[in-house]
Amino acid sequence: MTDIAFRWLILIVYLTSTLAQGATVTVCAGGCDYSSIKAAIFAASPGDVVLVQSGRYYDHLNIQKSIVLRGVDTGKGVPILDATGSGCPITISADGVVVEGSRLMNGGPDSAGILVLSDENVIRKNDASNNYIGIHLVGSNNCTVQGNSACGNLEYGLQLDDCSGNMIYENVLMNNFLGNAFDDGTNFWENDTIGNRYGDFDDPEEGCTDDNLDGICDSSREIPGGANLDRFPMAGG
Repeated sequence: MTDIAFRWLILIVYLTSTLAQGATVTVCAGGCDYSSIKAAIFAASPGDVVLVQSGRYYDHLNIQKSIVLRGVDTGKGVPILDATGSGCPITISADGVVVEGSRLMNGGPDSAGILVLSDENVIRKNDASNNYIGIHLVGSNNCTVQGNSACGNLEYGLQLDDCSGNMIYENVLMNNFLGNAFDDGTNFWENDTIGNRYGDFDDPEEGCTDDNLDGICDSSREIPGGANLDRFPMAGG
């Protein structure tokens, strides 16, 4: 078993044991347990699932317990967490948190759509576009960042500072002003099979050829900031 596969197995076991027994708390404009995501998180216990339905929410969330925050499209699109130009829509301070299925936007100066300050978290299938930084991990270890979109941010799409052991793959990082990715630590920018799509490295003119048409560039992509490498960057469609 490779080191990456081992870390992935440990994370699955950890999250399964931590979160499997939780209750489900619902959030929507009317008819749910709560109309505020912040109130739902405050009421939730570790291991609970906070299920957020379609709508626009103006909470600034600081998740300080191990829960699942899951957005659900109930017919009007994925839920939107709008920071209105101040602070972060979501800050993750606890270990073992799952955040998935939401759009995070309008984070303020020196902030991010999702700011991660803890370990063993899963950030999956979110849209963190139109912020200062899309997704920002600071001092975080052994997290999984999978299948997110971080485009059109004023700084980086995905930035890791002083982090190690994180697995980052299937993310789309395009048209971010300072750069699509930055990492000064030691992390995995693919899962041994597939990496990420970078707007500055997804067609032949930018160095990404795909001669066998498997959707993966034939050459690796260096990640600015350190010595990390995405060995399997995704080619453009």
